[in-house]
Parts: sequence; C-alpha cells; structure tokens
Amino acid sequence: MSNEIQTIITAEPDTQLTYLKKIWKYRSLISVFAKRDLKVKYAQTALGLGWTIAQPLTGLFIFTFFFSYVLHWEADGLPYALYILTGLLGWNFFSYIVFQGMGSVQESANVIKKIYFPKAVLPLSKVLVALVELSVTFLLLIPLLIWYEQPLSWRIIFIPIILLFNTLMGLAVVFITAALSYKKRDLTHLVPFLMYFGIWVTPVFFAKNILPQNLQFIWYLNPMAAVVEGWRWCLFSNWNFDILFLPALLGSLVLFWLGFYLFNLVENKFSDFA
Repeated sequence: MSNEIQTIITAEPDTQLTYLKKIWKYRSLISVFAKRDLKVKYAQTALGLGWTIAQPLTGLFIFTFFFSYVLHWEADGLPYALYILTGLLGWNFFSYIVFQGMGSVQESANVIKKIYFPKAVLPLSKVLVALVELSVTFLLLIPLLIWYEQPLSWRIIFIPIILLFNTLMGLAVVFITAALSYKKRDLTHLVPFLMYFGIWVTPVFFAKNILPQNLQFIWYLNPMAAVVEGWRWCLFSNWNFDILFLPALLGSLVLFWLGFYLFNLVENKFSDFA
C-alpha cells in the first residue's frame, strides 16, 4: 500500500484558516516576486534606489513651499517639513500597496495560468517592495530631525504596530477591489480617483483642525487618518493621539478581514479572467 500524500486542488474556496496555511506554505514566493519587482523597477537606471529618495524629496520640497511659505498653514507645533514627511511616510506606503497590488494579478497572468499558488502571495509581495521604499524614505527623517533639533520619542518602539495597521489598510483595498472587479474592472478605474481624493481627507498636508468643527467627523471616519496620526504619535513625544481615531483604526482590521474573505472566495476564478 502506498503511503504517498496527495494534494487535491478544487475550485471550492478554502476556509480562512486553510487559506492562511497555504499562504504560509508558499511564503517563499513572496520574496521571489518582490525581488523580481525590485530588479525590474531599478533595471537600467543610473540612480537606482536614489529614485526612491528623489520622489518623496521633491514632493516634500513642493508641498512645504506651497502650503507653509505661500499659504502659511501650521502643523500643530511640529516643523511643517517634518509634519508633511511623516504624513507621506504612511500615505505613500499605503498608496504603493494599493496601486501596485491592484495590478499584481493581471501582470502575473501567465504565471497564474501555468502553476497553482495562493493568489494573495502577489499583493503580499508588493508589501515587501513597499517596505524597501519606506525604509529608504525614512532616512530622510534623519537630517530633518537634526536640522530642527527634534528628538525622537521613545514611542518609536510602537512603529511595528502602526505599520501593521498601515499594511492591513492597503491590503484591504487591494483584496476588496480584486474580489469585486475580477470580471468587470470598473472598480479598478474608480479606486485611483478615490485615492487622489482620499489624500485630501487625510491629515497629510494640513492639521485636522483646518476643517470646521461640524465637519471634523470626516477625519474620524477615515482609517488612514488614524494611521497617519499614529505615525506622528510614534515619532514625536509632543504629539497626542486623539482617542476618537481608535474606532477607525480598529475598522481597518474589519476591512482587511472582509477583503481577505472576499478574495479567498473568488481567487480560483482569477485564471479565467486574468
């Protein structure tokens, strides 16, 4: 009698726990796809990773000049350049995961049709690439902190927690979008518009008190506003985290689990429409 173990692959969706186990089993593919993306992104470029610094640095200069020196906006006690950079850390990480993750299934269509692996591996690989870019951008903080004589808070040890929420929020958008648009891709055209609008209802460039009192509830409904505020709370001891952001922060967990559930339901159909 043979003792060989057979793996049976069906079109039926896995349970959440089984799907997580499959992702763990194929976890090596996450780094494989991430390395591929990094090589493609920086191939035949003179600056290489320097572009990762040049892009946020350019944005930092433009936004600081326009909002601080032209419009004279204030940043609740922080130097405005530090305020913007810490806002961009969270937002750019989120937007990279969203924009790159949404196209990850389509760009790997040939691979999907040839071999089996849990498709969640594809957007998860984008998270690794986003972490590389985030780490490089984070280095921009060092000269600014020295220039403005701004010490880091001991609460920096909580950055992995806020980074987790940042990641889950990006993946939530990717999973929900992929699950709802694998047949008709209208939603993939709508999401970029919502992202461009979303940065203006997130305290990246301006403090939340810029809105009238009766409209400030908008901040507290936005999970990314909570994430961005969490970044600043982790980095600066003179920054307070508004407890009213807590429901939105916890809401990112709900959105992620919903997206993960929907993605799991339809992922076996991706090969038909990729």
